[in-house]
Amino acid sequence: MAANTVASPTRPTLTAVLITTGATVAALLLLALAASASHLRLFALPFAASAAIVAVAPAVPFAQPRSIVLGHLSAALVALAATAVAGPSLWTAAVAAGLATAPMLLLRAPHPPATATAALIGLSAPNISYLLNPILPASLIVIGAGLLLGRVLPGRKYPVYWR
Repeated sequence: MAANTVASPTRPTLTAVLITTGATVAALLLLALAASASHLRLFALPFAASAAIVAVAPAVPFAQPRSIVLGHLSAALVALAATAVAGPSLWTAAVAAGLATAPMLLLRAPHPPATATAALIGLSAPNISYLLNPILPASLIVIGAGLLLGRVLPGRKYPVYWR
């Protein structure tokens, strides 16, 4: 049997840890501020996970704007359809989260936190306006925070691609 040749990540420098942690806190505070000011449900846990991915790994495909927007929107549509058919339940949440993978892959927009969006919808069955509150604005705020951090933090480039 061949030995695993993939090495674990190198230990980050203290500076990198502080910058990344600060970027994560800043992105989440921006999301919280927007939620508080607008009274929209923008601080749903999937978006906190999205903000953390953008802060921690801004160059990965999961963190790119198209993956965030298309991932959350497509996952939400799948979950809204699932809850329309089966009603909200733990089972609907599990199926919706699993099925949400297909459109993300087909759209070339993988975003793991979007599976949590699908699960949340499968549990709660919000109406279609959930796409406009909180999914679209929260996605745009996460991307905006990434853009801001990419301009302010040294050595950061975000996004790597748009399309």
